[in-house]
Amino acid sequence: MSEPVRKYKQKLDFYYNLLIIYLVFLVFYVVIRGEFSEEKFSILIKDPILYIVLLFLLFFIMVLLGNVIRAKVLIFESDKIILKNRFGQRELDKSEIILVRFLRERKRFKEDKSPIRIVKLKLKNRKRFLRIRVSEFNNEKELINEFKNISRGTSTG
Repeated sequence: MSEPVRKYKQKLDFYYNLLIIYLVFLVFYVVIRGEFSEEKFSILIKDPILYIVLLFLLFFIMVLLGNVIRAKVLIFESDKIILKNRFGQRELDKSEIILVRFLRERKRFKEDKSPIRIVKLKLKNRKRFLRIRVSEFNNEKELINEFKNISRGTSTG
């Protein structure tokens, strides 16, 4: 029987949370700094803090849209790993992987977070390591276990 295909999609909740925080701050700031006169509400247009917050807001909207459009997914099959996004995919046979390295965090702030930040894969036909940031994907602990299983299967390392 064949192994089930395991997919790990990119997490975007960090960007959503930042957008919400900046939007709430922007609304509160506009309400506090705005002026009420004769039943009208006017916003101070020459306020530099307003422009800075709007720049941050636009920046994170662009980053979020870029990540949503890219839609990164890691797919683990029995004999290969597929690095996939909306524009293409790259298939890595598990036999191509020479070495798997795990880079750990320097400080652990939360107990539920994984101690591993980045997984580096050394491939046969590539000089540099292929870096995968584990915290960018859903089911972080299961993803680390996938890479640990691969590292046990490699001959060196």
